[in-house]
Parts: sequence; structure tokens; C-alpha cells
Amino acid sequence: KQWYQRRVAITAGDDTEINVLEAGEDQKNELLLDNTSTRNKIIDELYELSAFLSSRQEELSRHSESILSEIPDCPPEIQTTQLENVEKMASVVEIPLNKLTNEKMRHLLLLKSSEKYIDRLTDSMHSQLRLCDKMEDSIEEMKQRIRDAERTYEEVEPKLQRAIDTTKSLKSCVETELSKKYKGRPVRIMGDINTL
Repeated sequence: KQWYQRRVAITAGDDTEINVLEAGEDQKNELLLDNTSTRNKIIDELYELSAFLSSRQEELSRHSESILSEIPDCPPEIQTTQLENVEKMASVVEIPLNKLTNEKMRHLLLLKSSEKYIDRLTDSMHSQLRLCDKMEDSIEEMKQRIRDAERTYEEVEPKLQRAIDTTKSLKSCVETELSKKYKGRPVRIMGDINTL
């Protein structure tokens, strides 16, 4: 068995990157996150470190006054500096931890390692595309129905206007005839006919 010397590089900037560099005959770079057990160990270690820093931060903020009273020559700036350093370390640990455990990373790892996941994703995308095509056909059908309804309205509207005019003139004639029968008293027909 040949053993390689390993150097781990962790960059916690905007693009968190964890690489294992092996020095050997082939000098190859491999992504440390490809190995599930190693990735889980790193995440576990980051969680453990985060928990430790959180408890240390709480401890420093809770006991700062009692510690200062025990050490009479200790300036207060030292205790504040320690707390600030722990807070900075905690925020630095949170960056790669959040990036390693977020949904985007999970999807990327599944894309890289699982053909079944890629097949499911592909099927889902094809299904969405078919649904989009159906929706586009549906939209075209609705546009056609709207055009048909507008055309029908344009054809019916003059007939409707003639019917309204005829109804109004008939109403006027009936009111006049009824007025004559009742010795010239004004007669008004009430109801929906007046809303035309």
C-alpha cells in the first residue's frame, strides 16, 4: 500500500472551497466533498466547533465580570477582545458550515453522485416542459375564444341596439295608449324596462 502526504486547504471566503492535495507520483487534486464519509466528518467537526464556540461565547459574556474581579490587574479590554475573537471565529465557522449544509449543496452533490437523481430531475423537467406546451396551447385556445366572442358581440350588438330601440318605442306607445284609455292621465310603466 502506498501512502500519500496530504495537505488540506480550506478557504472561507465568498466561494468556500475545501480541497485535498495529495503529493505522490500522479500529483492529482480531488475534491474532498466527493467522499460522503469524509464530507460528513467535516460537517460533524464544524458543528462541534460551532457548538464549542457558542458555549465559549456564552461563558465569556456571562462570567466576564466575575473573572475580572478575580484578576485585579486584568484590564477590561482583554476580556472584550477575547469575546470579540470568539465571535469572529464563530462567524468564520458558520460560513463553510452553512455552505456545506444548504439545499443548493445537497442538490449539487446529488447531481454529481446519483444517476437516479439526474433521471428524476430530467423527467421532472420534461414534465414541466410538456405542461408549458399544454399551457401555451390553452392560452392560444382562450385567445381564439376571446376573438370569437368579440366577433359574435360585434355581429349581435347592432341587432341588440335595434331590439332596445324597438322596446323603448313600444313602451312609449303602450304608455300613450293606456293614457288615452284613462282620460289622458299620465301612465308610466315601471320595472327593468327603464334600465335599457
